[in-house]
Amino acid sequence: MTVRAAWWMAVGWAVVVLAGCSKGPQERLQGKWVGDSISNIPPEQEARATGWVRHTSFLFEGDKMTVALPAGESRTGVYKVERANGNKVTLKVDRGNGEVDEAVLTMINENAFQWDIGNERSVKFTRVVSVQ
Repeated sequence: MTVRAAWWMAVGWAVVVLAGCSKGPQERLQGKWVGDSISNIPPEQEARATGWVRHTSFLFEGDKMTVALPAGESRTGVYKVERANGNKVTLKVDRGNGEVDEAVLTMINENAFQWDIGNERSVKFTRVVSVQ
């Protein structure tokens, strides 16, 4: 085997290994995420909206998703990835009472995503990293 052939073989194996290590959308979402900031809010509403965001969290455990909202409101349901296009992921969440919600998330990186809440607004969430 020539050096050139060995190099191409190593490149091919590297591509296979890296492709096998990539996580799907459901695996990337697992864990707890907390609200960080909100975009496209009128200045007079920014303080109140930011307070709401920072008391909002998502928890993904297996195929279950819980959204905790301020004032103790929480919603839990079974979710599935409806569509994944690049970093944009659309989730369908069955609350179990006949209602199905949709959430559109854009993965920023492994530790942050944006939730599209409509009206050209989005909420940025960051992953909670537990210290063992």
